Amino acid sequence: MIRTTLFLGSILLIPILLMIVIGVVVYKDAKAYDLNPWLWMVVAVFTPNLIGVIIYLVVRSNQEKKYTCSNCNAEVKADYNVCPNCQAIFENTCEICKHAVGSQMAYCPYCGAKVEENIVHQTATKVTKKTNLVKPLAIIGGICIAAFIAIFGLMFVMGATGGEMFNSSVSIMSVETSMGNHLKASFYYQTGRDSIKVKKQVGDTLVLRGDIKVEEGVITLTVKDPHGEVVYNEVYTGSQELEQKIPVYSEGKYTVGLKMDGAKGGYDLRAE
Repeated sequence: MIRTTLFLGSILLIPILLMIVIGVVVYKDAKAYDLNPWLWMVVAVFTPNLIGVIIYLVVRSNQEKKYTCSNCNAEVKADYNVCPNCQAIFENTCEICKHAVGSQMAYCPYCGAKVEENIVHQTATKVTKKTNLVKPLAIIGGICIAAFIAIFGLMFVMGATGGEMFNSSVSIMSVETSMGNHLKASFYYQTGRDSIKVKKQVGDTLVLRGDIKVEEGVITLTVKDPHGEVVYNEVYTGSQELEQKIPVYSEGKYTVGLKMDGAKGGYDLRAE
């Protein structure tokens, strides 16, 4: 029981750790690019199916381009002609009106001054600050892959040990619809039990109809009367159609149970 609890705790812990790491990555990345780090961390963590992360990456990629001065690496705006930190000049400028001018121009188009005599030459450039999406994508993608590997690794260990490792009901890729007087399931690997109860009167007949398919492992069908006594027991190791009639000698609820031991297959069984 303790091992089962530890296993289930591990399965629940992995997604929680995944969300924590994604939150930290998005927080730091948003802070580095002047986005609201707390807002985007909440969006990335609590929006299901990683949709929040996708939204964040789209918004981040559309951010206004940022520049740095090639001379001092200070951050500058796109319309700056002069670095406010080191006074480096980013474009050839007219000394009279301070507008940018081309070196091939004869006269400044803004003030008419002769360019050759009044030009202030460029001394630095504005370098585009790269918005690198590869790093956060690689980190988040790696985390997701590691989480899936861990989960399926644990499930594989369960399958390899036939469920005995935890002494409990274990199901991998199982789909069940058992209800009322109907037992139905299909699974890739399962070790556990499934059952229904059917109320009967003395003199009735309990009829079991359906089919049991076993590709691997064993499925055992057991019927118990209201006193807990076994009135029918059959072990299945292959596929078989079933139509079994069981006389009813005691009034009350009869338990129709299926026990799976490392079984691959399924069953579709009705008790009437």
